[in-house]
Amino acid sequence: MPTVRVATWNVRDLLGDPFALRRVLRSLQADVVCLQEAPRRPGGGWRTSRLAQDAGLRYAGGGRPSGGTALLLGPHVGVRSLAAARLPVRGSFTRTRGLVVAELAVVSGPAAGVALTVACLHLPLEPELRVRHARLAATALARRPGPYVVCADVNEPPGGPAWQVLTSLAADPAPDAAATFPAGREDVRLDAVLVGAGLRVVRHGSGEVERADVLAATDHLPVVADLEAVAAGAPPGT
Repeated sequence: MPTVRVATWNVRDLLGDPFALRRVLRSLQADVVCLQEAPRRPGGGWRTSRLAQDAGLRYAGGGRPSGGTALLLGPHVGVRSLAAARLPVRGSFTRTRGLVVAELAVVSGPAAGVALTVACLHLPLEPELRVRHARLAATALARRPGPYVVCADVNEPPGGPAWQVLTSLAADPAPDAAATFPAGREDVRLDAVLVGAGLRVVRHGSGEVERADVLAATDHLPVVADLEAVAAGAPPGT
């Protein structure tokens, strides 16, 4: 069956090696890429757009309007609707947070006709606020048609309260997946692609990337999932 490749990756404000960042993004060969800690200051949209272009992708939305989450798309994926919004944080100097929610459809290639709604988010460090943001994201996603995919840096280990909120809409298809942070000495799984009913995960992992490039680029490993459409109501899984 034709698949749609979805990836999520925290790129640490593009502070790492820019050439390594591009090489990793190219090697992921993803149709949908959700970034956390994308540039969020004035002029950041240009930097994200240039990164996307250099990686053979296009910048669909997010960045400054969403507090640092951004959506990149491959040439076969079209946008039916997209909303980027900031989520509330405490204090003027706290890192901005937000989400991008997009209804997408594969418009060409072997997987043409597959539709999905993707949420890209980066949850905060404070436990109570993290759960609040997860609930806001789940509400925004539930207003749109499925099947749902959540791409997130959850900022807590699996099974925590925020994971429980998000997995009420999109299940964790790989609960035994490897840790993703900090890159180079991973000891906790913070990053995930969660998948709702109507999609099945065929392959899951960090992608066929050069580990040295990942370490030079940022402090998180990417997460990649190849998805195929299944009958409505079928559970996600590998």
